[in-house]
Amino acid sequence: PGDWARWGQLLQGPLRTLEHHAARVDLTEVAARLRSIGACKGLVSLATRVARARDPRDEALHVQDPHGPRAQQLHYARLECYQAVIVVLDDLLSLARQASPDALWLPDSGARGSEDSFGTMRAADLPDLLPTPMRAGDAAMYLNAMLCLCLEDHAHRADALFHFCILKWLLQRDIPLWRYDSPYLKNFLQTHAQDQPVLLCRYYQHRHRWAEACDAYMALARRAGPHQTQLPYAERVALLQSAALCARMPDSNRRVELVLQRIEQLKREEGRLGQEELFQPQFPDPFLARR
Repeated sequence: PGDWARWGQLLQGPLRTLEHHAARVDLTEVAARLRSIGACKGLVSLATRVARARDPRDEALHVQDPHGPRAQQLHYARLECYQAVIVVLDDLLSLARQASPDALWLPDSGARGSEDSFGTMRAADLPDLLPTPMRAGDAAMYLNAMLCLCLEDHAHRADALFHFCILKWLLQRDIPLWRYDSPYLKNFLQTHAQDQPVLLCRYYQHRHRWAEACDAYMALARRAGPHQTQLPYAERVALLQSAALCARMPDSNRRVELVLQRIEQLKREEGRLGQEELFQPQFPDPFLARR
């Protein structure tokens, strides 16, 4: 471990040189070399720096005509840089799935106060060099730390397009993205995850914004499903139970009695009043269960 840390320190000089000459870096070649030695932390920094060098005035982030040829050119030039980071995340995810095929995308994994699936490693704990080869059992921990680095580190907070790429990757891989504190997450959920509205509920719940979470679950339970049909009975009850869970939290300013009345009303409408039924909240939170 001592030698590994020393080698990581020795790498900082060459990385700073590459970042200083970011406009001339062949990122495809350099990224492959950095991945081969586990220098994934430095790769994130270099990739975002090269993206900025290709678009120094951030025109891809503030365009008047997003469909114009220059905007498209700059957009894809930056995306090409971020793809180097996506390759690292995909490699870690593939390895993590070998150890635990389900843990990474279970809805309750990694809720605040419950780090059972991803471990406790955060961006600040990420070593300069990841172990190579890496044990499959450690991959989820390092993946979480890499995601924290990408989405929560102040060095990358201004790059909205980079955040969008990482959040889109999380959404496509069915990894709970509400756990990460990206400044662009709420807007992303509202604009790019409209077909999964429960994610916004989880966003509020994970941040202990109980009133907003309760209201969002209630609204979703009333919402029509595909083709304007009602959601199935079990789904509506599960959503209302999640709303009740949030309403019971301190400082929620919501009356749980009203939610429970709505559940009873739904049972009457479905002719199930008096039946012993138990529907768990659709997205149970281990942290809430221990409160």
